Amino acid sequence: MADRRLPAALAGLIAVSLAGPLAAQAVIDDRVTRTDDLPTWQLQRDRKRMLNDGYLSFPEMRALADAGDGLAAFRYANRLMELDNADDLVGDAALYYASAVFTGRDYALGPLIRILERPGLDVSDKRLDHLENAMRTMAVQGYPEAGEALARFYETGEPFGRHPDRARSLLLERAEAGDGAAALRIGSNALQNPGAVAPDRLRGILSLAAEDGDTLGTRTAARSLLAQLDARNDDTGKDTQ
Repeated sequence: MADRRLPAALAGLIAVSLAGPLAAQAVIDDRVTRTDDLPTWQLQRDRKRMLNDGYLSFPEMRALADAGDGLAAFRYANRLMELDNADDLVGDAALYYASAVFTGRDYALGPLIRILERPGLDVSDKRLDHLENAMRTMAVQGYPEAGEALARFYETGEPFGRHPDRARSLLLERAEAGDGAAALRIGSNALQNPGAVAPDRLRGILSLAAEDGDTLGTRTAARSLLAQLDARNDDTGKDTQ
């Protein structure tokens, strides 16, 4: 039922190079934003049926997904996960959830993360790179759920391999983009590990959280961390006099 090959159309959606910085520009595939963006009348007909809640066969839905329709990719992945042999198809489903993510369907992020959290996930290296790129695209765009999950994956080593440097870089990027939880984590770690982050960079991160944190608790905690860091710096200065 599921296509075991990595479709060429999906392979072209890989948006962020693993060799590049985590802050690289996230690219969303927007080939299909309207029905007439599709290249054939059959695909256009099938998309209209899908949008009107008409039934599409598995091949019809997959063809739409492979043509770059993110909604079709999401629905096709859902269909795969509803099959009796879904455990054998999680790699295929993850591929199409990632395709939906690349077309800006953020509601596909949760199902993708749940698949990536499965112990012993068995997918090819090529597909795994594609799934990692989808996660990084959402993390770079500022989705906390993606950033937190990706950092956790890098720290534990599953499923992308253990990459503590990537996890640290991702945490810093999230904090500098205004993620208060990431800022507090960095600040708390800096108290235990002086020098882990350059002082000016650390102060900038915590100051941003103290001023613009999304909750009062975040802003209060960031101010407290700044005060503790200032007190530590004062003590260090006295010791060197």
